[in-house]
Amino acid sequence: MPGPDTIRQLLPLAAIMAGTLTAGVAALFHLAAHRDFSTPWKTVLAQLAAASPWHGHDLAWLALVLAAAHVVRRMLPDGIGWDILAFQGILIAGVLWRGRGKSNPFGTPTPRWAMVTQAVLRWLAILPILWFTAFVWQMLLRARGYEPDFQQAIQLFLQARNPWARLGFAFFAVGLAPFAEEALFRGILLPLLVRGTGPVWGVTLLAAGFAALHADAGTFAALAVFSVALSLAYARTGSLWVPVSMHALFNGTNLALLLALSRAGFM
Repeated sequence: MPGPDTIRQLLPLAAIMAGTLTAGVAALFHLAAHRDFSTPWKTVLAQLAAASPWHGHDLAWLALVLAAAHVVRRMLPDGIGWDILAFQGILIAGVLWRGRGKSNPFGTPTPRWAMVTQAVLRWLAILPILWFTAFVWQMLLRARGYEPDFQQAIQLFLQARNPWARLGFAFFAVGLAPFAEEALFRGILLPLLVRGTGPVWGVTLLAAGFAALHADAGTFAALAVFSVALSLAYARTGSLWVPVSMHALFNGTNLALLLALSRAGFM
């Protein structure tokens, strides 16, 4: 049973979460009310995939570079910094290199204010669905005798006592990882999958791959749902920067929540 001090620490956090949930429901209704029925999302996504400058040989080139980086990584000392450099760092460099000379490699140019507005609105709208999905999924796993645990990266973040180490991890989670993962999944893989299998299967297969990449059974369902939301945001806005920003908001909020719970003594 948490003591009075712990409860007092949690009250502001609970109020913020309740306010965020309320804003999320409002954003969800707003998007539903302003939905464009003239063109189905499947048609928009198919058009976006057809216009994408990314092709199979770009993906093959990136796969070879990442495989080579993985081999080199085995020769380097242990450390999460080297892990980040060997995947996200090399991936970002590779995407930027292959994107040179391509027409709109990251989608249609979007005014910054419109991009930020769409990202915040769509991130808020998906939160109630994500929290509900995560809750139901966790209950199902526990009913099956599986006790979910944090991802290894999250455990390292919570165990770190050096503020600079936590700051570096936050920069990776909010700055590097969203762009690296969205460039790969939404920027390159989604158009290729949609061309090959159609919009529905493309989004579905990508969601399964996105969730599986994080290698955590406890968050698999929520991450799959989040992937669908990111793909639909890309389809509706035409800009990769919208899902990148949504991804950054998602990671940053989760880290802030975990840090607050840790300081309150719940972890």
